[in-house]
Amino acid sequence: MSCSEIEASDKYTVKKLEMRGIPRSEFERYLKKTAEKVIKDTYYGDGWQVTLSDQRQEDFGSFSIVVVEVTITAEKHQFESFLRTFRINFLRGGG
Repeated sequence: MSCSEIEASDKYTVKKLEMRGIPRSEFERYLKKTAEKVIKDTYYGDGWQVTLSDQRQEDFGSFSIVVVEVTITAEKHQFESFLRTFRINFLRGGG
């Protein structure tokens, strides 16, 4: 399943997320465990793919935070479940 096949089909849902405060390496570690194959910045599984952007820094006043854009493409029938599981794996608490 190639990128062009997934994006061209109406069987898939695509969502782009800007994830802040989580280094790219954490996404890579999680996705390497769940993906069937990896090509460059894209991780492929059964009916889904996730593409990671390069990590960048955003400044907020006197501090900066890492930002990674995550593009998730999944079959419509599994998209919500995949997204929920993905987000749960990257929940953070703070105060």
